Amino acid sequence: MADHHREERTLPARGSWEQLQVLLSNCLRHPDEDLRRAIEDGSLYEDLSRTMADVGLTEPSPPPSIDGRNLTEDYEALFGAFRRPFAPPAASPYKEWYGDHEGGLMEGPPATAMERRYAAMDAAVPEAYPADHLALELEYASVLTEAAEIDELATFVESELDWIDPFQELVDAAVAEAPFHRWCVDVLGEVLDHLRATLGVSAPEPKAVEQMAERARSNVE
Repeated sequence: MADHHREERTLPARGSWEQLQVLLSNCLRHPDEDLRRAIEDGSLYEDLSRTMADVGLTEPSPPPSIDGRNLTEDYEALFGAFRRPFAPPAASPYKEWYGDHEGGLMEGPPATAMERRYAAMDAAVPEAYPADHLALELEYASVLTEAAEIDELATFVESELDWIDPFQELVDAAVAEAPFHRWCVDVLGEVLDHLRATLGVSAPEPKAVEQMAERARSNVE
C-alpha cells in the first residue's frame, strides 16, 4: 500500500506571528494601566508595526489619541451591553447552538470547546472572561504558534475564528465611539486575513458571515 504523507504546514516568521497574536490579545482584553501606558508611550504601536512588518504586512495607521478617554467605559460600550447595539467579543452569540439556550447569550458550544482546550493545557479560564472571548482565543492561537502546532493552528483559525468576520460587522454598526478599540478590531481584521492566506485556509463564505452576524444581531439590538 502506498504511503501517502501529507506535508505539514509551516509558518514563516513564527515567532513574530506569536508576538502579534499576544499583542492583539492584550489590546482586546479588559483595559488596564499597562495597556494605557503602552498606548501613550508608543510602545504598543512600535511593537505592532515591527511584528506586522516581520510577517509581511504594512504598518498600521497610528492608534487614535486616548487623551481624556476612559478605556474601560469605551470597552464596555462597544463590547458589553452598556449601549446597544454593541458587538459581543465572544464566539457563542455568533455560532449555531443545539438544544436550548439556558446559558443565555454566552456559554454556548464554542465556550465549552475552549474550556476543554484550557483543561488539556492544565490552565484555568480567567474568571473575568467567557472561555470563548476573543482575547482568550487569540492567546490560544499564540500557544499553538509557539508550540509549532501549525496544522492545529490552521484548523483553529479556519473553524473557530470565523466569527471574527461578523464580529467586525457588528463593531461597524455599534453605537459606541470607542476609537481605540475600533482601531484594534481593524488591525485584527487585517492580520487575520493575512494569517489565513499564509496558512492556506479559507475565510467564511459571505452567506455564513451574514448568518452569524444576524444570529448575534438578534441578541444585541
